[in-house]
Amino acid sequence: NPRFTYFLGGVEMISSDVISYVKSDIVKFSFTVLTVIIFILFIIFKRIKWVFSILLTSISAVYLSIAFAGFINFEVTAVSANFLSLMFVLSISMNVHLMNNYLQNKVTIMKNFKLMFWPCFYTFLTTVVAFISLVISDIKPITDFGIIMIIALSIVMISSFTILPLIISFFAKEENYNSLNLNFVKIIHLFANKYSKYIISINLIFLFISIYGITNLNVENSFVKYFKKNTDIYKGMSLIDNELGGTTPLDIILKFNDKENSMNFTQEIIEEDFEIEDDLFSDDLFENNNNNIWFTSEKIQTIKSIHKYLEDKYEIGKVVSIYSFIDTANQINKYDLSIFELSVLYNEIPMDYKSDLIDPYLNIENNMAKISARVKDSADIKRNELIKDINFYLENEFDNLEEFQVNGLLVLYNNMLKTLFSTQIKSLGFVVLAIFIMFVFLFRSIKLSVLGIIPNIFASTFILGLIGLFKIPLDIMTITIAAISIGIAVDNTIHYIYRYKVNLKLYNNHNIIIEKTHLTVGNAVLITSIAITAGFITLCLSNFVPTVYFGIFTSLAMIFAMIGVLITLPSFFKYLR
Repeated sequence: NPRFTYFLGGVEMISSDVISYVKSDIVKFSFTVLTVIIFILFIIFKRIKWVFSILLTSISAVYLSIAFAGFINFEVTAVSANFLSLMFVLSISMNVHLMNNYLQNKVTIMKNFKLMFWPCFYTFLTTVVAFISLVISDIKPITDFGIIMIIALSIVMISSFTILPLIISFFAKEENYNSLNLNFVKIIHLFANKYSKYIISINLIFLFISIYGITNLNVENSFVKYFKKNTDIYKGMSLIDNELGGTTPLDIILKFNDKENSMNFTQEIIEEDFEIEDDLFSDDLFENNNNNIWFTSEKIQTIKSIHKYLEDKYEIGKVVSIYSFIDTANQINKYDLSIFELSVLYNEIPMDYKSDLIDPYLNIENNMAKISARVKDSADIKRNELIKDINFYLENEFDNLEEFQVNGLLVLYNNMLKTLFSTQIKSLGFVVLAIFIMFVFLFRSIKLSVLGIIPNIFASTFILGLIGLFKIPLDIMTITIAAISIGIAVDNTIHYIYRYKVNLKLYNNHNIIIEKTHLTVGNAVLITSIAITAGFITLCLSNFVPTVYFGIFTSLAMIFAMIGVLITLPSFFKYLR
């Protein structure tokens, strides 16, 4: 009807819209990212056959992963939906390194893949270690995301060493080699060689700034901020928050002491000094003491105090409890009902009305009451502090409560993010240590392993530091960026140092060693960084804000990883020799 405007909101609407946005983004942005990456690769490789070889291998790996996920009935969530795009990124990265080495070194296909097996195998292992930090999480969607990424990486590794050489073999007969020379890589090498001391100093400054940013990280997120302001779900949730009492449910369960029912009720009846006819007591009104003499002034006052306390909180909108109905009855009667009258009223209410209106907020058999509230999700609130304040108030203000529980979607979501935040931050240290140990086995050098781990630490801290500095709240998607940035940085680092060690045996001049390393592996690092950054930045067009952040920070992770390998790492090599 054009005369009316309607808005939808609530938890079910949030869930429905998240699923629809994720589905839409998978279809829409997969083709966008693919188109941009094809364009960038064609500009750099200049031959359709080499671009086709890389893309066909990566797409084959993606389709194999989709088939395997379907075979094991893997359920895609808002978090794990990104595994396809991430898998495509890591597959492109590995295939570009393989193709670049083949074109640069002018070796046979068999020799090229034999030379590149161990560095690629170690990039696979170290990236798996990075995603293990997600598997050990207590949050199932995050755990599932980590598991499916490890499976996907295994498929990437297998396809890169089976499908790619097979495709190359068809084209190698027609034209043997096409050497790649990127002038920008030479410029970066000259810059890193000339200003190595300054680059190291600047990196250390940014590291300290990033650490400060990490100290400002928080998980104070809200559902309404998951959507852009021009979307219907945002408008609906904002209206409900501001005009209709809030969106996110919060429940408080109260269990009273079992001592007081009958004695307190009898005493209060005497104090009220009612003249009650004998035949009133002859009725079956008080036959079931548990059901009919539950109401006492102390209990009603406790529920009223908590009800009013919640209403006075600016973060909380609508509050509903048994006191809501008592207050309505008082207004209708124009005086406060006595405890006796409340008991009679409760007994005389028809069962249909009682089950619909009273039972959701009162369980007399278990001596329990529930107070339901809705939190204004669009307000700038601190959910963790709100929950702490409510718990503190309940614990210190009432002696007649045997126990209480504060729960609901607000508490569930807050606890999930807190758990995820603590486990992810703690696991990053384990991941860095594990990768360092693997570097020692691969490079057989403590010094090279220490230098190799530096770009990975810088990349992850820069990403987390930026999130903290810009006060972007973490959620179940953005928290995974640290593991992703380490996984991406590790790949480039291993290829660079592995080539550096090979050149150590071929040349005596240290400057030439770095230059040769830069002009070979540097090409692949630059190509993958530009292509993937350009592709993932298109995710910023999504209406689902976590997807926007995912696109931004994945692109930044690629840039930081590139800077770490092409500028920071050679600067350390130059300065420390």
